[in-house]
Amino acid sequence: MNFIDKINEETLIICQKEQKENIIFNKKFKNIKAMSFEEFIKKFMFDYDERAIIYIMNKYNVKYEIALKYLKNIYYIKDKEYNIKKLDYLRKIKLELDEKNLLIYNKQFKEYIKKIKIIFYDIEIEKYFLEMLKDINYEIISPEYKEYEHKIIEFNTIEEEIEFVAYKISELIYSGINIENIKLTNVDQSYYFIIERIFSLHNLKVNIPYKSPLSSYKYIKNFIEIYKNSSLEEALEKIDTNDELYEKLINVINKYIKYNNKELIIKKINQEYINNKEYINSIEIIDYMNYISSDEDYIFMIGFNDTLIPKSIKDIEYITDNIKVNIPLEDTKIKNIKLRENIVKKMKNIKNLYITYKLQDNKTVFYPSTLCQNFKVEKSEQDYRISYSEKYNKIKLTKSIDEYIKYGSKNKEFDKLSSNFEVKYNSFKNEYQKINRIMDKLTLSYSKMNVYNKCAFRYYLSEILKLDIFEENFSTIIGSMVHYTMEKCLSNKDYEIETYFKEFLKDKSFTNKEKFFLEKYKKSITNLLNQVKKEHEHMSLSNAMYEKNIVVEYAENIKFKGIIDKILYEEIDNKTILAIIDYKTGKDDISLKYLKEGIDIQLPIYLYLSNYLNLKNIVYGGFYLQRLNITEDDYRLEGYSNSDKDILEKIDNNYDSSKIIKGMKTNKDGSFGSYTKVLNNEEINKIIDITKQIIEKAIKNIENNNFEINPKKTSKELLGCEFCKFKDICFVKNKDYKEITETSLEEL
Repeated sequence: MNFIDKINEETLIICQKEQKENIIFNKKFKNIKAMSFEEFIKKFMFDYDERAIIYIMNKYNVKYEIALKYLKNIYYIKDKEYNIKKLDYLRKIKLELDEKNLLIYNKQFKEYIKKIKIIFYDIEIEKYFLEMLKDINYEIISPEYKEYEHKIIEFNTIEEEIEFVAYKISELIYSGINIENIKLTNVDQSYYFIIERIFSLHNLKVNIPYKSPLSSYKYIKNFIEIYKNSSLEEALEKIDTNDELYEKLINVINKYIKYNNKELIIKKINQEYINNKEYINSIEIIDYMNYISSDEDYIFMIGFNDTLIPKSIKDIEYITDNIKVNIPLEDTKIKNIKLRENIVKKMKNIKNLYITYKLQDNKTVFYPSTLCQNFKVEKSEQDYRISYSEKYNKIKLTKSIDEYIKYGSKNKEFDKLSSNFEVKYNSFKNEYQKINRIMDKLTLSYSKMNVYNKCAFRYYLSEILKLDIFEENFSTIIGSMVHYTMEKCLSNKDYEIETYFKEFLKDKSFTNKEKFFLEKYKKSITNLLNQVKKEHEHMSLSNAMYEKNIVVEYAENIKFKGIIDKILYEEIDNKTILAIIDYKTGKDDISLKYLKEGIDIQLPIYLYLSNYLNLKNIVYGGFYLQRLNITEDDYRLEGYSNSDKDILEKIDNNYDSSKIIKGMKTNKDGSFGSYTKVLNNEEINKIIDITKQIIEKAIKNIENNNFEINPKKTSKELLGCEFCKFKDICFVKNKDYKEITETSLEEL
């Protein structure tokens, strides 16, 4: 950008937004300002905010994206009739927005640019905008492009391509090139995983631009679902304010709450992304079209295939090619010709450029980019004389041995690798090697802790390595529907159950078989609600909490949390009698036989969590599961009750009949039957204390990275391996199993 040195008057430079910082950094205290072309147009013509988008959405009954598309296109519309439906429609919208004062004009800026020099640097300006600039002192400057010669290297597979790139980068670093001068470009998501895998084996770090949508997190999904059917205040009251995503959610809401538009707020939450953490001293991924490289930079342009480059412009915009002449705007054919020329110029301007493409990956066949005709293409004949990764070469050797044993063929690297490296082929130690991990945060729940206590290595694979991807299926949908419908119906006195079914199922599709069973589950939920009404006739607990989220903090960034479906309570004589109820569509065991091992103890967990409720002198009347399935029409409570009959009567004033609590039986002398599940206050408090110890033990073990392969088993069941997805990873052996036995509460 040598032209900057020649500037001796106040100047505004319009450039690519990525070039702004470079211009400002190099202006050497001159009176120079820089902005992107988009920023310039918004100041020169007009700008808009969310009010304009909301107006179009409401007036024309269109979605957010369509309203935004209209706004972006009205920049091309003049105050005249076109006699073309699309263009006149845009003109109508523009006139309405002007009439409502929803377009923001900057008169001061127009006066300002009349007094200064304007330079458009590296900007292609449409004829339409050039006509508007005729009264302004401006100059268009194109970069001075160099003409370096480059070659393209062809690879058979994507793995060979990235192996070459990792090798060359290692070679450059070994020769003294600073890693900050090494860049990757033309990288799409199909390359992310293989770059991470191969580069990590070469001890190379890459800042891959992983972005997670805020709405992809379950916490945010839950908020959106609640918000769709309630007010913002109600939705915020029902979520955990201690969650780490709460602040990000509130930041979005605060920015757009002034527009008082639910659809807009949900849209903006869906558009918000969370970036992954970046490494320092790492390789950056750049946009080759806007990056200003120096002769010290080494750029690796990978994936030079026709699917990635050039990304052709298609005639799919609102203002299509057949009407662009009325603006006037360039059609897509001309734009694509210019785009191709521009890409080649940008590439040849880079001094140190490595260009590669692959012919296939594991699934797809690829073709070279049509831009290859501008360069010399060579097949890869890389001779990896020096090893920069012993691990990677051993992996390659193992693959080579695989091929030799299976097919009797030796690849070109077999002899070289086998003479330099040794691998213990067909030997595998499945023992967990303790990792050196510093735990920065932990949010534990019953289900996660249950996995850990059943098998620590299973927890490691699912929660630390994140290999257990949640997949919604019919069973999970039914479980969620039960909780959603029950919470809605019990929270509202006047309800129509079918309305809540429709609300929950509106975006879901089912097979005919699933539809058949869905109707049966709807009927069961209706019957369950009838049972709950019957419970009210026999219970004296008039207060209720539904879907109560309880979080216990153990230390900074260490939490245990749980959501209790239903808590019934009543304050009597300075005590709060409380009953805990959890809905279940599965076959969960209510016994306490594995309490000592911390396995299948959901009810004790909820008992422990409820101890943190802001209630006075809690006395537990009982803790129960309430099952729902389509094979049994029995919705009575299953669990443990307080043996104090005065307290028990508050849960069921006719407990002898066992109409509310399943298995509740008394003998003729008034004593409880031998199989009746009753506990005294001391025993209940003992369960709470043991549960606390189990949670603390699990937290300590996870913090200390204790993730041994130790699936629990009994004389009859393999508890730790039941429904496990990771058998092909752990290779569990008989010696790994830890046998546990049933323990009564008296023995603890």
